[in-house]
Amino acid sequence: MGRRSLSRPEIVTAALRYVDQHGLEALSMRALAKEIGVYPTALYWHIGTKAQLVGAVTATVLDDIVLPADHELRWDEWLVEVARLCRQAMHRHPNLSPVIGSQLVVTTAALPLVERVLNVLERAGFTGRDLVDVYNAVAGFILGWVSLELASGPLDVEDDWQEEYAGQLRSVNPNAYPAMTRNMDLLAGNAFMTRWESGRVRPMDRSFEASLELLILGLRVKQERV
Repeated sequence: MGRRSLSRPEIVTAALRYVDQHGLEALSMRALAKEIGVYPTALYWHIGTKAQLVGAVTATVLDDIVLPADHELRWDEWLVEVARLCRQAMHRHPNLSPVIGSQLVVTTAALPLVERVLNVLERAGFTGRDLVDVYNAVAGFILGWVSLELASGPLDVEDDWQEEYAGQLRSVNPNAYPAMTRNMDLLAGNAFMTRWESGRVRPMDRSFEASLELLILGLRVKQERV
């Protein structure tokens, strides 16, 4: 085993492909080294720790997004387009969504995206603490919302758990859950906490667009006050 040359981009690309095929839980330095055909020490030399590898792979997903030019769209239109592009990128690599939305990054590779968003928000007039708050609202919405949409199914459950859960929802006590009972036909299978299929197989397009519209409306009101 062993190769005369190995590059960081090659490692990151191989890791992304491995996660897409086998899931994030299966990724290890040893497993990836075997996949590439090198010794694990070669990976540590080029990429660092597993956490740094995962960070680099995550950044690659976002870095592949071709962002619209900052000045071709209004600031709010630009944010809408970026939110949609980020969601599309995360849908292409759903096995990484838990990391993108829930773990602190250990690499600066994603900073170009951060820089572009901040520039657009500054152009909209947000400064100081308002700039930080609005940036967090945008990033938190995109990464958090889509990560929740792409949540994987529960582990160690029976094969018919979806049918069982759907039945439990429809048999809830109407006295204890009157609002849910009134709206169950709409909620069942379509809303967070009352669905049994991941957005990986049943994307929540309508709800994402509605949520994005609410975010932008709120930011417009905020802008008028700065």
